[in-house]
Amino acid sequence: MGFLDYARTLSFQKDKEKVKILLNPTGDQPTLEQDSQGFTIKLPKVQFLENKQIQYLGHKFSSDKTGKSKVGRLFRASVMHLTTHTLVPLPNDQIAPKASDSFVDAFAKSLFRDTYVNAYLQAWYPDRFIDIAYANALAYQKIKPTNRIFAPATKVMTAILSKINIGEFKGSLTPEEEQGVNTVFQELTALRETFLGSLAGEQINFVELLAQKVESIRHTLEPFGPFMETPSLPHTEKIGSCSIYTEVDRSLASDVEGLFVQSLEALGGSVPAVDNIEQCWRPEQEAEALQAFNSDQQQKERQEKMLSKITPLIGWTRLKSVSFPEDDYTQYLRARLSVQGASRRLLDALREALDLYDENTRQEMGILDLSEVIQAMASNKPATDVFSLDEYLKQSFAWSILFDVSSSMQVRGEYGRALAIAVAEAAKELMTDSSSWTFFAFSDRLYVLKDASESYSQKVRARIGGLRFEGLTYIPDAVQIAGKMLAKRFEEQRVLIVISDGWPYGYVNMPIALKESVDELLKKGVIVIGIGVETNRMSNFFRLSTSVYTQKDLTSKFANVYINASQKALET
Repeated sequence: MGFLDYARTLSFQKDKEKVKILLNPTGDQPTLEQDSQGFTIKLPKVQFLENKQIQYLGHKFSSDKTGKSKVGRLFRASVMHLTTHTLVPLPNDQIAPKASDSFVDAFAKSLFRDTYVNAYLQAWYPDRFIDIAYANALAYQKIKPTNRIFAPATKVMTAILSKINIGEFKGSLTPEEEQGVNTVFQELTALRETFLGSLAGEQINFVELLAQKVESIRHTLEPFGPFMETPSLPHTEKIGSCSIYTEVDRSLASDVEGLFVQSLEALGGSVPAVDNIEQCWRPEQEAEALQAFNSDQQQKERQEKMLSKITPLIGWTRLKSVSFPEDDYTQYLRARLSVQGASRRLLDALREALDLYDENTRQEMGILDLSEVIQAMASNKPATDVFSLDEYLKQSFAWSILFDVSSSMQVRGEYGRALAIAVAEAAKELMTDSSSWTFFAFSDRLYVLKDASESYSQKVRARIGGLRFEGLTYIPDAVQIAGKMLAKRFEEQRVLIVISDGWPYGYVNMPIALKESVDELLKKGVIVIGIGVETNRMSNFFRLSTSVYTQKDLTSKFANVYINASQKALET
């Protein structure tokens, strides 16, 4: 269980199609964005530094067990905070930060949503506050004192943020500024009680309430303008530019424990009776964080090993690189919904045809099959096919699937992704040996989705979801690479399935190069089939091809092409 799997386990949003959770290798703060079907949460990746330290959300830790456990606390705090945001009873376009909002409106809306998040956790999961309180304590250590923040509006907003989450703020304010902080704080405290009432069953119009509170907070803060940024805590969603944290590295001082307790009380949690704060976390929580680190490291090593086998082949082509796409399991689930049941119908069509072809009638001589004899006698019907079947070897199969993810596929890309998923899931069931089939995607780069050494796991599914449609269309080169690996296999029947829109593009004489690649594979006994995604152009380049416009096309046309080609190959 790596960090992405861990995040999905921790998520309070259980609708897997609604919230997409990704890892951002370059981000330093989580983001929450609205997308076409729900929300996308991007969590920063843990950074390993050269001095044997690890960095996460702006904090640095030792790379030992203790440091990794602390990173786990921050990670859990982020996931819980952001996924609870998606449960706020507001329209989707009011839940995620909007770039069109002014600084003060974005800040006010964030306070409203964060207050609901804390009320929700207080009502249903108060024990989860320990991770959030710890994250708050670390953030507070890095917040600049108010005398080092020169914009009055930023100073007041920072003080509000600190008081809500820690119970106090650093430095001093003018009487007017302090009054403004206290006014907003009291309003948010009353708002939390309102939210707790709603969670207990009271009816509230959240849209109207949001508008009222944003107007009230804006009115309180406007005298301190102009507004130049929107402060937020490092483990919460980014709502705009933020300069309130010091860049100077500070050791995690002994006051963390005191700040942790203060934050717990400010959030409405109960302070556990322990000798030190390290005892607040159960051993299994610490073990989960270590497992996430270890799983990701092991997966990285496995992927490097798989790439090392393919990379030498790339040198003989124009492909720029070979890699694994980022994981996006939610996008896989969303795409799969559009052809739900297609993989099962395709599998049934392939099995039915193969069963008819492989049908072997009962023998009329040999060793008696006692159960067949008894059945024949009981039915009082004469029968001669009551002898045991001789063992015979079924034909062995190997597949390789190639999916076009170039820019030209953007228009029909999600439907193409769904078709590729249907074919892959049929392959999973048809091939009982997971090592007998592989799955790649290509543009002007090659992407490994499933290596022969892997099962069709959730990790593989997440890679399919993580594909992005961009780049040129080097079909000949992708066919050459996948074909070379397939031609080396010892199965009696080897099949390469290419799913594309049939528009090779990127260098001169590409149609000729594609024909040469396909002909070379045919000479080696590899069956090559082209599936055109809402196009008939694949017939221009592949002797065996079909156009798929509907699910029925996939289950009938492709199955027929495959079975006919398979039978001819087995007869030769």
